[in-house]
Order: sequence, then structure tokens, then C-alpha cells
Amino acid sequence: MKFLWAALVVTLLAGCQADVAEEVKLGQEPDRWQAKQPWEQALGRFWEYLRWVQTLSNKVKEELLSTEITEELKLLIEETMKEVKAYKEELEKQVGPIAQKVRGHLESVGNQARDRLDTMRDQMGELKAKVEEQASQVRLQAEAFQNLLKSWFEPLVQDMERQWAILVEKVQSALGISPSTKPSKTT
Repeated sequence: MKFLWAALVVTLLAGCQADVAEEVKLGQEPDRWQAKQPWEQALGRFWEYLRWVQTLSNKVKEELLSTEITEELKLLIEETMKEVKAYKEELEKQVGPIAQKVRGHLESVGNQARDRLDTMRDQMGELKAKVEEQASQVRLQAEAFQNLLKSWFEPLVQDMERQWAILVEKVQSALGISPSTKPSKTT
């Protein structure tokens, strides 16, 4: 199937590149193709068709390249460009001032936002410093309170340990058990 497509493309390209000296009308079969096989006649008609298409394409090409059509196209392009330019200028006149009200307003809003952000950064820095200072003070107060509580309760704990040791010793002597181990101190 690929071979048939390739043959068709080559045939079309060869027909497009052919140099036709005279125009062959469809329907006329030269004498040399009338006596041949049907497939040869079909091939001959196909070549005739390609020559006819090439002739028509050459005529269209000549018409397109004629100065009259080219001039008309140039004029149409120039008129269209003038209209586009006029539309652009009109649009700039209408939108230009608005774009400048808007630009000024956006710059003002941006400056205000930047100023507020700077103020908030400063306030956050001050707040952070205050929080750190207060945290340090709370830490120092907690350590002082811990030391105070320790100084209150340490003598009581030592006294209770001493009294406990005496009590254990009395119980052991009453029971007649020799004190072999002493209770361990807990702080």
C-alpha cells in the first residue's frame, strides 16, 4: 500500500514539474493510446489530466502575478493598515488618561502598603524584644522561686530523714535486730 502511495506522489510531482508546450483537452485521445491496453489508456488519460491541471495552474499563477491584482491587494493592505493605525490612535486617546489615573492610584496604594509593612515589621521587632525580655524575667523569677522553695523544704526533708533513721534504729533495737544496713538518703 505504501508503494502505491509513493508511486502516486511521484507521479503527481513529476506531472507538476512537466513543461507542457500545448494544451491537451480532456476527452481527446491521441492515436498512439487507442490501440493499447486499457490500463495504458487509463495511464495516458491520467497524464493528460495532469498536463491539463498544470496548464490551469500556470494560468492562475499568471493572473495572480498580474499587476492589476497586485495593485489592488497593495491598496487593500494600505487601507487596512491606515484603519488599524487610526483605531490604535483612537484607543490610545481614550485609554491613555485612564491608564495614567490607574497607574498613579496603584503607585499610591503600593507605597501605602509598603509603609504599613515597614511599620508592622518594626512593631513586630519591638514586640519580639519585649516578649524575649519578659520571658527572661519570668525564667529568673521561676529560678528564684525554686531556690526559695528548696531552701524552705530542704531542712524539713533532712529533719524527717534524721527522725526516720532514729525511729528505724529504735524499732530494730526493740526487736533485737542488729542494724546491718542504713536507709539511703533521698534528696
